[in-house]
Order: sequence, then C-alpha cells, then structure tokens
Amino acid sequence: MELKVGDTVRLIDDQGQGIVCSLSGNEAMVEIDGMELPFTTNQLVKVEHDDLIADLEDHVELSAKDKLHRVHGRDKLRELEPVSQAVYELDLHIHELLDHYANMSNGEILQYQMGRCRSFVREAMDKRFGKIVLIHGVGEGVLKHEIHKYLDQLTHIEYHDAPYRTYGYGATEVIIHR
Repeated sequence: MELKVGDTVRLIDDQGQGIVCSLSGNEAMVEIDGMELPFTTNQLVKVEHDDLIADLEDHVELSAKDKLHRVHGRDKLRELEPVSQAVYELDLHIHELLDHYANMSNGEILQYQMGRCRSFVREAMDKRFGKIVLIHGVGEGVLKHEIHKYLDQLTHIEYHDAPYRTYGYGATEVIIHR
C-alpha cells in the first residue's frame, strides 16, 4: 500500500482516523482531531472503500420517518460537548526512564530527568500539542522546582498543578499556546 499526502488513514492497533499531512521515508505525520501526530507507515491503513459504502447509502430510499430520525440524530450530535483532546504525559520518575540507575548520583539523575523533560517539551511544542503533563512526583520538590524554573524561561506556555483527582500533587500541567 502506497500512502500519499491527503490520504485518509486509520490506526491499526488503536482507534483513530486522520489525514496524512507529510511523509518522510516510512514516517508519516497524521492529523487526528486537529493535532499532527507521528506514526510509522506500518501502523496505518489507508481508507479506500468508505466512499463505496456512502454511495450505496445514497441510493437507498428512506422513509420520511427515517429521514426525520437522521435529522434529529445530527442535531443531538451537534449539541454534545466536544471530546477533549488527548493529554500527553511524561513520567519523570527515574525508574520509569532508566532500567539501571543505581550508580548515578542524585545530581546525575536530576540532570538526566531534566534532559528528558526539555526534549519532551520541545517535541510537544514542535508538534503543536495543546497540553502535556509532566509527572515529577512529590518527594522533596527538587525536580518540580527545576521543571518550573525551566518552564519559566519559555514563551507561549502556561503551567499549573495538574488535576489532583488524576495525578495527586505530583504533576505539572503545561498548556501550549499557538
């Protein structure tokens, strides 16, 4: 299957459908719900036959009652709250980032965590994510302080404690403005 920019694709291992925005080798950027996300082409399947199904539906005669049901159904869909966008998270607990860290000093661990944090935030900004969550844990607050110090240097973002119900006190939610 050969993909090209503009093709409609579905995710193979997950729910979701979008439009191919760009291709580079076996990498594809796909716009799903207004966000461009990276995938390898083997994670995608091209939607080729949906128009055939739509054509068949157009040829079926509907009763007045069925047409009325469709109109009411569309009206109800318009009234629904929009689905919130996915939230992308990075868990910065060292045991989530590295398998072997016993020989690292606290300073080396913090340096590694901040490197991963900076990379994640830059990637999120480049890919125009609307919101990300940095999970830092509670602890003594050293990592949280360093994350906030880094975020203070950036423009077009705001941050605050992530929702307590989901993350407790150990996470920061970052809103990226476009």
